[in-house]
Amino acid sequence: MLFSQTLASMRPLGSGWQADIGADWSQGRATFGGMVAALGNEAMRRLVPADRALRGLDTTFVGPALAGEVRIDAEILRVGKAVTIASARVWSDGKIAATLTGIYGAPRATAISITPHTSSGVRRVDELPEPDAGAMGGPSFLQHFGFRWAEGTRPFTGTSLRTSKTYVRHKDPAPIRESHVVALIDCIPSVILQLMSTVVPSSSLTWTLQFLRHDYSFAPDAWWRIDAEVNSAGNGYSCESCLLLDPAGAPAAVSRQMVAVFG
Repeated sequence: MLFSQTLASMRPLGSGWQADIGADWSQGRATFGGMVAALGNEAMRRLVPADRALRGLDTTFVGPALAGEVRIDAEILRVGKAVTIASARVWSDGKIAATLTGIYGAPRATAISITPHTSSGVRRVDELPEPDAGAMGGPSFLQHFGFRWAEGTRPFTGTSLRTSKTYVRHKDPAPIRESHVVALIDCIPSVILQLMSTVVPSSSLTWTLQFLRHDYSFAPDAWWRIDAEVNSAGNGYSCESCLLLDPAGAPAAVSRQMVAVFG
């Protein structure tokens, strides 16, 4: 079931919505977190005007969202002159799977403009091999994305490198939309896992995403890049940050995530 088909499955249910998630989007016993966050954003988007762009999305993963039917409810918390704040909850099997807060804002004039530092000298995507989907292993949802590593490696290789630079893209012919980018920046494995030499489970707990650009005019199969880093780790938790570069090389979004590592 393609990403765009999953979004298109959303339909009204009472005061909220219902959607169907295929088992091919699984990450262990739960659904891929980027899909859960995208569905929450889609629900809030039904309440927020399109001229207010997604500026920030905070997601707390409370419990597993199982494959099959999920329910999403959303509400507007505040509408200001430039900013709308909304919240959403994703339900699975009668239990809360995730809570989200979305910040949507119109552009405003400002005297200051600062963009994140980007690394130079990174190998081009056309210089790198793309692993066969069958050889990737790992969670089922990985089959829906393409990956090419410019720095770092796959999980559980025992490297000492705490950073990664990965080219990623959707394997979906549908046009790129806001929620596609929400899912895309979450598709790489947690960087902490490449430092592990044995297979151990992990689970995202909180995820903060901030959009810097809102250009979705790229081809569906265009390569984006995620520069990720483990900022700190200990006591079974890893704090990681990511910078997403669009296919033109411009910083598009930044994120920060707390991951529980069971090993």
